[in-house]
Amino acid sequence: MNVTTHPAVARYLDDLGRMLGDLEPGERAEVLAGVREHIEEALGDRPHGSPQEDDAAVAAVLTELGPPDVIAQAAYADRAAPADDRSATRVPLTSRAWVPVVVALLQALSLLLVILVVGSSVGWVEESSTTSGGETVVRTMGGSSIAAALAGGLVALPLWIVIALLVGFSALWTAREKVTHLLVVPVTALLFAAGPSLGWSLGGPTGMVVSAWTVLTLVVAGGGWLLYRLTVSARRRASAAR
Repeated sequence: MNVTTHPAVARYLDDLGRMLGDLEPGERAEVLAGVREHIEEALGDRPHGSPQEDDAAVAAVLTELGPPDVIAQAAYADRAAPADDRSATRVPLTSRAWVPVVVALLQALSLLLVILVVGSSVGWVEESSTTSGGETVVRTMGGSSIAAALAGGLVALPLWIVIALLVGFSALWTAREKVTHLLVVPVTALLFAAGPSLGWSLGGPTGMVVSAWTVLTLVVAGGGWLLYRLTVSARRRASAAR
């Protein structure tokens, strides 16, 4: 598959070229060449197949790269600095290549805090008593996963605020990706609040354990994959805008 002649890639580069119309021709050509190179590298890592599979691969790569206006915005921000200061301020602080990595680490630490707080708080207590007739009665009471999840969310709140500031002021993520980043910790806390409580109501202690492990697996696997995709796409945009 010839990447540069693929219709979707050609349209993307044409749109980006028009958005970069206020740049000097040499600078515009440099940005377009960088974007083209990143598209070729990304597609080179994917196996080629039928035309439909190739189209799907191209669409996925362009989605990860982001809309052309995001690339154009970063390119203009880069060229806005005076020539003698450009080496020190190529792009805004929140749009540099290290930002996605820092955000991913903060997200991972936030999730870990929620997991640790919930894991140390959720459980059940068994109380035994003897009736006047000599019969032993065992009563099992479950802990409040809702309170534990709220506590975990509050512990992670300072990190979440830093994440919101970095992501909100950065041009490396689309609007939908920014919302996704901001929802990672709240959704995790919500899952830990609802899952164990639902498991307890359905199956007592066993149901609580099963649901808690299910939520933990979902958060670690699903959250890890989501953070990886968001970080990769943001770093590609940062590299393309250099």
